[in-house]
Amino acid sequence: MANGEKKYTVTAFSNDHQYKPSQGCVYIMTDMTEVQVETLRTREAAENPDRWLKVEVQV
Repeated sequence: MANGEKKYTVTAFSNDHQYKPSQGCVYIMTDMTEVQVETLRTREAAENPDRWLKVEVQV
């Protein structure tokens, strides 16, 4: 990244039946900072404990 800050792509998954057509994918968020990822993890753990997040560093 231009300013040296890493950016992340986060994909949220769930086993809930309504997400079966998307192979469990609930949403994908891109260009997130580390602070945003940690905030999202905290919020998802509190609001949607059945979901898990895949976090990838963007190249």
